Amino acid sequence: MESALEKGSQYKLKWLIIDLSAIPIIDTMVADQLFKVITGLQLLGIKVVISGIRPEIAQTMVSLGIKIEEIRSFSSLHQAVQYTNSFTGFLI
Repeated sequence: MESALEKGSQYKLKWLIIDLSAIPIIDTMVADQLFKVITGLQLLGIKVVISGIRPEIAQTMVSLGIKIEEIRSFSSLHQAVQYTNSFTGFLI
């Protein structure tokens, strides 16, 4: 968390995409830490987008009561990149 906040500030990020497509499973501790990092980044003014949430992870997150209403999510990294680029005027 400390590194993410430090680097986000150092690089003056406006957006950060967190891609979870390589994550096979998520538990309570990992989910909690992930959303603490996201909250910290948002407090620094960095908009966070999540991509690649697999059905199994979505089901686990719902059963754990994790709500991501304030966080935009996409099924693929490509969709997330298109979304963030639409705010910068630079499209891939």
